[in-house]
Amino acid sequence: MKLKSILGRSKKVLLVEDDVTLRSALADKCKEHGFTVLEASAADEVLAVLGSEQPDALVLDLILPMKDGITLLEELRETGYDLPVLILSNLLGSEDLRADAERLRAKFYNKSAVTLDEIVAALDDSL
Repeated sequence: MKLKSILGRSKKVLLVEDDVTLRSALADKCKEHGFTVLEASAADEVLAVLGSEQPDALVLDLILPMKDGITLLEELRETGYDLPVLILSNLLGSEDLRADAERLRAKFYNKSAVTLDEIVAALDDSL
C-alpha cells in the first residue's frame, strides 16, 4: 500500500457524507487501512476543515445540505484545490454525473455498486 509518505506521515482524507452511518463505516474502514480521517456532513463544514487542515484526498457525496457536491467541487477547483476526489452517489442519471466528475478531475462511484474496501482501494490508488 502507498499510504505512508516518505516522511512516514499517514495520508489524510476528508470524508464528506451527510449519512452518519455510512460516513462512520467509511471512516472506520479508512482508519483500518492507515488513513487519518477528517469528517464533514455539509459544504460549510468542508470549507471550515480546509481552512485548518490539508487533506491529501476528498471523498465527496453529491447530495449534501445547502449545497450539492458538484457545486462545492467546482468552487474548490476554482479556488485552487487540486487534491484527488472520489465522488460517491446513488443518483440516477449517472452518465451526466460521470461527465461532471471527469470535467472536475474526480472519479465517480455508485455507492450501491462498490464496497467500502473498493472505495478505500480507489482512494489509495488516487494518492
